[in-house]
Amino acid sequence: MSATHADWAAAAGGPVRATAPDGAGFDLRLVEVSPARETDGWVAYTVRFESGPDLPPEQQTYEIVVGAVAEPVFLVPTGRIADGLALEAVFAQAAPRAQEES
Repeated sequence: MSATHADWAAAAGGPVRATAPDGAGFDLRLVEVSPARETDGWVAYTVRFESGPDLPPEQQTYEIVVGAVAEPVFLVPTGRIADGLALEAVFAQAAPRAQEES
């Protein structure tokens, strides 16, 4: 995984293309990126999406394309919304190392 919290935050509010392993494509919307929490050298955050009515309600990995982000992401449905599903992905990444002064 290469996308960072900043990458996801920059794409918030934008349209998302999600492709399932079987090749089926779905349109989602990236609705929210939680604040990053850094603890013990790790950065954790949640990315929330909304789908239309055509997305299957099972959790699975999708190839996500939004803004500068294009990578596989495991999405978990967390509830129904008026016309589809609410989904989220939770990330924990090694915190970037601060550059040492020379």
